[in-house]
Amino acid sequence: MLPIFPENVFKTGGHAAAVLFLLSVVSNAQQPPTIQTNVPLVLVPVTVTDRKGNFIDGLSVEDFLLTDDGARQNVRMDTSDTVLAPVSLVAAVQCSGISAAVLAKIQRVGGMIQPLITGDRGRAAVIAFDDEVRIFQEFTSDSTKIRVAFEKIQPRTIRSGKMLDAAAESFRLLQTRPENSRRILLILSESRDRGSKMKLPQAVELAQRAGVTVYPATYSAYATPWTAKPEDNPPMPGGADYIGGLIDLCRLGKINTADVFAQSTGGRHLSFETLLGLENAITRAGEEIHSQYLLSFVPGDSKNEGFHHIAVAITSHPDAVVRARPGYWPSK
Repeated sequence: MLPIFPENVFKTGGHAAAVLFLLSVVSNAQQPPTIQTNVPLVLVPVTVTDRKGNFIDGLSVEDFLLTDDGARQNVRMDTSDTVLAPVSLVAAVQCSGISAAVLAKIQRVGGMIQPLITGDRGRAAVIAFDDEVRIFQEFTSDSTKIRVAFEKIQPRTIRSGKMLDAAAESFRLLQTRPENSRRILLILSESRDRGSKMKLPQAVELAQRAGVTVYPATYSAYATPWTAKPEDNPPMPGGADYIGGLIDLCRLGKINTADVFAQSTGGRHLSFETLLGLENAITRAGEEIHSQYLLSFVPGDSKNEGFHHIAVAITSHPDAVVRARPGYWPSK
């Protein structure tokens, strides 16, 4: 490109310099305008199934219609295994004493995380929560370390299960991962929070700002023990089983935290009671993550500094069931 001369070029450089200056102005005017945006890239993993839940394969970018606040976007599509978007996952495990029977099952599935969800290029971290949140394993691709971290999680405080606080810590960890990674939170817990300081709307906003997709795999702490071996189902002290059952009946009226997380991030709420059910839930999550279409776009200029609503439709399959993140927050 020809250099742009300063304003006094006509005074000091003569006619030749003036001509060069005018040519450079014309050249710059012909260059395509640079897109200025406060979000460098929005990654949108999209799950597409038929009404029976079977994944629809073979779609191309032309099949997708994506809008940002109603405005159609030019999107790029990558395959689910692209090296540009490795999986970063946090597994958050409830370790309340009330969950002892379930923990005996959860301790056996840590070896499934790397081969089925994160893959060779991905990374996983493991945290546990009851009345506090503890990190058992920082991000690693080592399947053995992930498995051992699961095995080390033991039941502690009987009733606390601060899911929202654990989710907030998970989102903080995931924000340290590369922006082009698919950030996923796998929650293995009850479906409702027990005593977090974090509020649900704030936690949802944190998830959306971090671009995290949440997959809760939940259980009932009072139904699951009936499927456990006697040695995996220790009695609760002081008649806590009976009292806890009454408390849980009252909690049924509370907001289903797992549902909200899944719906507000484009994830899926799975559930289980048995070890086989847990294995199936992890397998299903892994199949979905690696069957997704990865759409991305660079937003244009917008006056909206708040939440942007995303909608995705499949023009070639109008009856398809489409699940994707509902929107994003511009970077501050």
